[in-house]
Amino acid sequence: MNIEYFEQLWAQKEEEYESYREGSSKTWDDRVKEFTGNEPDERIDLITRFLIEKQLLRESSMVLDIGCGPGKFALEFARNSSQGQVVGVDISPKMLEAAENNLRAADLDNVQFKNLDWHKADLQALGWINKFSLVTAIMSPAISNRNSLEKMTQASREHCLLCHFLQRDSIGEELKKRILGSQAGDKYGNKGLYCSFNLLWLANFYPQIFYLDTQRKVTRSLEEAIKHYQKRLGRRVALTSAQEAEIADFLKSQAHNNQVTEIIEGKIGCIYWKKQS
Repeated sequence: MNIEYFEQLWAQKEEEYESYREGSSKTWDDRVKEFTGNEPDERIDLITRFLIEKQLLRESSMVLDIGCGPGKFALEFARNSSQGQVVGVDISPKMLEAAENNLRAADLDNVQFKNLDWHKADLQALGWINKFSLVTAIMSPAISNRNSLEKMTQASREHCLLCHFLQRDSIGEELKKRILGSQAGDKYGNKGLYCSFNLLWLANFYPQIFYLDTQRKVTRSLEEAIKHYQKRLGRRVALTSAQEAEIADFLKSQAHNNQVTEIIEGKIGCIYWKKQS
């Protein structure tokens, strides 16, 4: 198997789901409420601690966070690189609006957020070739093919970190099985992570991988939960009226006092690699 094999395998992701639209700014604008709650997120602490222990994140680091969303990781990186600079980029204006609000609340002066479609970004024009000591993409669909992965490496002068979910046990996963059936699973665990590792290995970057086990709780009203999961699954397939009703009925069976609580117990795979000198 060569580089072209894994490039083509990764490219099949969008072809498998007719309505797969993770790269759309409107898709992420519509999801901003999912990512702007105040619930504790241990992923931020776990990933930041790892970066510090491996000395990938230092006091003077220049960091680029691709697909930064509301900026929670970027802000934590900035707190731990007080003499450095952090740039967060995202395709969604509403996510960036939330990030700016979080920045004001954090009162940090070493963070900048920028509206950017990573797939269309011209690193040469931006002056970002070999600019950053650390480039991260954490659960971000911005790194979705060989070109976007190679661009990530080009922006770095030292290290890169790429993280994706491998498995999640939750209400959402159960609904995916019921509605999507055989399409719900990914036999590679996470095709993007699997292909990324192999592409990097074949390019002689000698990537390393580690895993994190996480848990977080999300509570929504029954009405909000029905809208959320219908919209979420509707991004994968065009839902029929019967499927929408099935989603609503399942969530009603899970509700207590008109609230639906999802316990998300997941495993995250993270690849990190060093830029060749």
